[in-house]
Amino acid sequence: MKWFFRLTSYAVLILMFSVIVLIILPGVRYFFRPGFFTDFPRASMTEGGVFPSIFGSLILISLVFVIVIPVGLLGSIFIAEFSSKRLSVVLQSLAGTMNSIPSIVYGLFGLSFFCVNLGLRTSLISASLTLSTMAIPFFINSAVEFLRSVPKELREGVIALGANRFETTLMVIRSSKNGLLTTLMLTLGRAFSETAPILITGAVFYATKLPSKLTDPIMTLPTSIYAIIMNLGETARWMAQGMASMMTLVMIVIYSIVQILRRRTNG
Repeated sequence: MKWFFRLTSYAVLILMFSVIVLIILPGVRYFFRPGFFTDFPRASMTEGGVFPSIFGSLILISLVFVIVIPVGLLGSIFIAEFSSKRLSVVLQSLAGTMNSIPSIVYGLFGLSFFCVNLGLRTSLISASLTLSTMAIPFFINSAVEFLRSVPKELREGVIALGANRFETTLMVIRSSKNGLLTTLMLTLGRAFSETAPILITGAVFYATKLPSKLTDPIMTLPTSIYAIIMNLGETARWMAQGMASMMTLVMIVIYSIVQILRRRTNG
């Protein structure tokens, strides 16, 4: 029986590796095309580069980072350290439920609330707020467990030495910092790869200039890939392949960092 499970594991590993390779290899060659990373797209995205999509993805993820860190961390600390047991269960269940909602639903929520009701329209700020609304429950779900994994004896020892509640909480955060960083990297990786919420709330398919303010729409890597595949012909497919390869490599880097942090946490 052991050989069966081992063979199955090898087959799954080979399949996963093949999928990754088949995504990366067709587009890597376009990295060396002059202006691929630095030029704007031209001629209906059949020429030029992907610079506005890279810039849009980076600035969008930066805004999500700025929003998720304080809100997600404060929410996690409150659930793990300050709320009653009953309230903690309710809040964590709510976060788990929100985490299971499909991303397209978050996109529709962002369109209705941020774009229409708040009058932010299709814009960078609408997309970042929508992605943050989706990312915060994802962050809280895992971060609470890392905070709770800090031994109770360590908390009691710090309090016995005269630390107040605030100092004790800081100690808990420091003790679980690798786990929190792991959670943050996973959250940003998920937000980086999302398409539907950005497509509905903040993306344009073609831009000739970079966004100059938060209320401007943006191009991003996943939405640009979608636009090319759905609306343009074979002559533009090379750009989608290049962006897909780039996104896959970025995700590999992100999850490699996550694995390193997990080993440190477990060690």
